[in-house]
Amino acid sequence: MLTAVLFPITVTGGPLPEPLTFEAALDTAANPAHFELVAVDQRLEVVKAEMGIEQGNSDFSLDLTGRIREVGLSDAAFEGDESNDSAASLILSKPIYDFGLQDSLESKLELQLKALEYQKRLVIERRRLQIMEKYFAVLNADNSFIAENEALAIGFIRYDNAVQDQELGLVPEIEVLRLQTAFEVTRQRRSLASQQQRLTRAILAEAMGYPDQLPSDLEVPLINTDRGLPDDLATLVDRALQFSLEAQVVQANTQAAQAGIGIAAATDNPSLELELEASTYQRETRTRDDWRASLYIEIPLYSSSPAEKINLARARYSQALADQQQLHSHLRLEVLKLWQQIQQLQLELQGKAIEQEYRDRYLDRSRAEYELEFKTDLGDSMVLYSRSNSERLQSLYAFELAYQRLSAMVGTDFLNQFALSGNGD
Repeated sequence: MLTAVLFPITVTGGPLPEPLTFEAALDTAANPAHFELVAVDQRLEVVKAEMGIEQGNSDFSLDLTGRIREVGLSDAAFEGDESNDSAASLILSKPIYDFGLQDSLESKLELQLKALEYQKRLVIERRRLQIMEKYFAVLNADNSFIAENEALAIGFIRYDNAVQDQELGLVPEIEVLRLQTAFEVTRQRRSLASQQQRLTRAILAEAMGYPDQLPSDLEVPLINTDRGLPDDLATLVDRALQFSLEAQVVQANTQAAQAGIGIAAATDNPSLELELEASTYQRETRTRDDWRASLYIEIPLYSSSPAEKINLARARYSQALADQQQLHSHLRLEVLKLWQQIQQLQLELQGKAIEQEYRDRYLDRSRAEYELEFKTDLGDSMVLYSRSNSERLQSLYAFELAYQRLSAMVGTDFLNQFALSGNGD
């Protein structure tokens, strides 16, 4: 019994920069040692090897054949006849024409190779978007922790002050219990936020292919929200159906399946082959030739399943067409969703910018009242400001991710035509 030995693949290509920049994180999407890219590369090597084999089948072949043989001479043999009947032959052969079979085979393999090359680019693109999503998840977790940490500090101060006031008889016990309950809830939320910081970093590290290097500090990218979209949705859909990598992968696979019909139809076609042979013999006879040139034609007369081969190829082609139609349906809906989502998020960001300005000014007023020793809600203002900022950034990162997803489908250069001059957030 043979036991397969699996050797681990080293994914990392050196330490991550600290702090981790947005560009450095996205660059890891093309890491050739990542298992997703390794898998695609191996499939590419398989198809390339198959192409080499097929091309070799249509090339010259040179064979050396020989035999060592001793024969018993008959009574009619002449004096001096050799009993050593050994011989050696050098045979050169080459297929001349197969009525389209070889061309169909090579065409299918070329289309499969093209599809895999698109697939590799698609894998990198999807990894890039995945890493971007995980990167933003870390930033959102950090912002959430800041807000919950402030809420915990404020909650503890209020609870601790209530305990001291109760000892002086100024606050009833029920009020202390209410504040303690609120503090415990806040403590749980802060603990959850802290865990999310750890978890999102682990998820990001796995996505980048650096499972042993959890990034501690992440650079906050500048994001321009003043980017326009074409009003004509149909234009975006047409671009996605033609130029997205998903569409190109499916198109190449469909064409390869169509070439399979030609292969099935040409399998039972006649074939023509040239053969040149040069021989040497230990025992010379008049019936033996020093060289031969032959042209062989093979015409299949009967096959048990020619129609079934064609039907199978046509079924696979029909399935490929159905897959293509399914993808087109998905792309049309996905473009619509992203187009609407981007516009909605732009609207939300405008509202959150106003809310953030309000929270900023309210916090300034609370600080001023605190410095004047007026009764103030400074603690609540700080927490609300942090949470408002966290929600604004969540919408900002969601906008960038949606915009980049749409760019990947229709082309960044195409969308840049509609970009407006704006500031980075």
